[in-house]
Amino acid sequence: MQIFLLRHGETRWNREGRCQGSSDIELNEIGHRQANEVAVHLSRRRIDAVYSSDLQRARQTAEIVGGPHDVAVRIEPDLRELDHGEMEGLTFVEVREKYAEVIEQWRSEPVAADLPGGERLLDVDRRVWAALNRIVQKHDDGDTLVVVSHSFPILSALCRISRTPLNQYRTFHLKPCDFSHVSFTRSEGWEIREAVTNPSQIRE
Repeated sequence: MQIFLLRHGETRWNREGRCQGSSDIELNEIGHRQANEVAVHLSRRRIDAVYSSDLQRARQTAEIVGGPHDVAVRIEPDLRELDHGEMEGLTFVEVREKYAEVIEQWRSEPVAADLPGGERLLDVDRRVWAALNRIVQKHDDGDTLVVVSHSFPILSALCRISRTPLNQYRTFHLKPCDFSHVSFTRSEGWEIREAVTNPSQIRE
């Protein structure tokens, strides 16, 4: 089973350097263009199913990518982004000023950090991994899937698959509409094919 873990396209808050988290922000013009670029490249492949988080920036990306394949987007709420709690909507500069101690802990040991009013990274890791394993159990090993999610969910999945400690999630980095190509078979389990790829570099 071939699986493209795709981060959503750019939003206005991405452009402004704001914490998005579980806030439901739509794609901006650049984000729509990025999603269309992915759709063009993936139109050369057979796509059997497209899954998305329930946040609209992911749903919009998924609908664009799935369009050429005439497949309906299947919503999986557990693919949504880390809830940043009180930090949502703040710029990264404001976050560093207001939550300096939290940010310091996040930099040194993110798994142990508690975001005020938000989620722990470990909770995101658990729910996303459970969601991905539910998804693959619905499909045959020969299927190709697109799973549209967010930065921390995908980074946590890459850590799981590569056996990288979650505290070292910065080993990987995803820009809007970057994707990771992974595979899953019932006999071999999960494997990373390409950790992070720009849409224009999709392998045939």
